[in-house]
Amino acid sequence: MRFHKQKSYPYPVIRDFHDDYINEHFFVKTKSILGLNDIELTIDYDLSSKAIHREIKSGNAVFMTVLSCRDTFYHKVFTFDKPSKNFIGVSHELLSGKVLVESFGYITKDTSISSSSINDEYLPVNSGSKSSFEYKKGSVIAQAQAHSFEIQLDLYKPLGSIFTIEVDKTMEKGQWTIFSDTDKVIIAVAKDIKQVETDLSADSEGSSTLLNSIYYAAVMHLVQMIKDDESGSIIESHLWAKKIDERMTLKEINIETEEAYSITTKILDFPFLRLSREDK
Repeated sequence: MRFHKQKSYPYPVIRDFHDDYINEHFFVKTKSILGLNDIELTIDYDLSSKAIHREIKSGNAVFMTVLSCRDTFYHKVFTFDKPSKNFIGVSHELLSGKVLVESFGYITKDTSISSSSINDEYLPVNSGSKSSFEYKKGSVIAQAQAHSFEIQLDLYKPLGSIFTIEVDKTMEKGQWTIFSDTDKVIIAVAKDIKQVETDLSADSEGSSTLLNSIYYAAVMHLVQMIKDDESGSIIESHLWAKKIDERMTLKEINIETEEAYSITTKILDFPFLRLSREDK
């Protein structure tokens, strides 16, 4: 699917630049959040039509968003049955450069929609109804303007890439420590922690738990090291420090005035919110 404001449909569609539906609108708001291993999009749909909302609630229609990236040939369709707090997670390896976001209201079952907002020009002659129109499965009932955002690999590469986790057989159960004297930070862990890390990394919910535990603590420790280094030698000599410094610059963070925990929360894109949304 591709948005084109001049595309013609044989049935009424809510969209800008057309009056198929009178005084109705369909807007979409997206926000990208950077995680350890993926880029997560939050999608909120603003659809004014109560009639179409009823169809979605009845299972006859869905909200649909299509993500596509020309540089990586990524193209995927996502569907939702609620207007807000919809989340899409895509591996950062699948997106690069311009990412196109297209959103629709999409009919999933043949249905008849009654709405006083439908333009009279679309109503059948002598139909006996002044506000009803038949839609077939696969019809687009609403179409938002497409928009795009840029993925710059150097800036959006997750901070998880600066870490490597290694098992230290000499450590007792539950112990872990950090070695930061190399370009990649080594998190040395006991065998049981490595198993937990492997299990949690298998899905998005587990990754969020990791982000709020061992990785959050590790990043905060590194941020504090950078704060304490008045000479700036750590940033000059360590790749991991350069990556954190780049992220702070991107987020317009003043390292001198903010505490390490606050900086960590911002550069990890408020990771605690990920836990709260998974409970809902």
